Amino acid sequence: MTDTNDLAGPDRSRLRPEIRAMLEELDQAPYVDVESITPEEQRENALVQLVELWGPPENVSEINDLRVPLNGAPIPVRIYRPGNSQGTILFFHGGGWVAGSIETHDGSCRMLANLARCDVVSVEYRKAPENPFPAGVNDCISALDWLVREGPGLGLDTSRLVISGESAGGNLAAVTAIHARDKGIELSGQVLVYPVIDTAMATQSYRDFETGFFLDAAGMRRFIRLYAEPGELGHPDIAPLRAPDLSDLAPALILTVDHDPLRDEGRAYAAALVNHGNEVSFAEIGGAVHGIWIMNAKTGATREIIGRAADWIRSRLSKDANGL
Repeated sequence: MTDTNDLAGPDRSRLRPEIRAMLEELDQAPYVDVESITPEEQRENALVQLVELWGPPENVSEINDLRVPLNGAPIPVRIYRPGNSQGTILFFHGGGWVAGSIETHDGSCRMLANLARCDVVSVEYRKAPENPFPAGVNDCISALDWLVREGPGLGLDTSRLVISGESAGGNLAAVTAIHARDKGIELSGQVLVYPVIDTAMATQSYRDFETGFFLDAAGMRRFIRLYAEPGELGHPDIAPLRAPDLSDLAPALILTVDHDPLRDEGRAYAAALVNHGNEVSFAEIGGAVHGIWIMNAKTGATREIIGRAADWIRSRLSKDANGL
């Protein structure tokens, strides 16, 4: 017997009109089987699709491309300088640990630098499945060490430093913030944008938004499978919600969106951080889907979510500057 709800398709009635229109347009695109596409093809597709979703990038005063030796590999790093910097943001892009790059998130890093009035350091960490867990984690932690060590010589203020990431990059940012605490590296804050926080995929939001809302549950299952072995999925460097100690972490801003399979784990991480005595700010963008951080050509929700991150960062850095 066929469920009539299945025939009706996903309920997009509460989405913003422009996002609903974008998803309806994607419905008409040729079907892509997530199980048959190769990681290389997915990266090529992302480079085209995500750059189109952003549109023309805005200007930044200065951009510097470097190749930094991390863990035996030269890792590309791009530094965005707005010209009136109040601090530094270390940024990790999304893409399920498999796709995404400095290029796919170039537009959002430019906007973040300008709105936050901070230098942004975007890191091209190694990708799975060629470089599975913990390669990406190790690269991000090493990037933090490099930035603290070499940043001042590059004119970067690492005394006021925020770690940020989007989606899988939010996962890496959360994990790196925990390691920063363990290393004694003081951060001004961490900004986690609809982050991957657990690997159980058993929340209500996974059921409610299983398909039809840009990020599908099947796509997340594939990303997780390519990233790590089944026996590793409970490791806190993959699932920070399961970390044994979440106390004494940098102040956090957690941003979620309401039509996202990852919504509930972002909410749960905010609650867990509060329960462990951390300073936490939380906001959920309504009528939006996973990915709006990089959809500036499609929706005003992009500037809204990046603007919220930037406002919080400026406020945090101002408090640090005034010793509050």
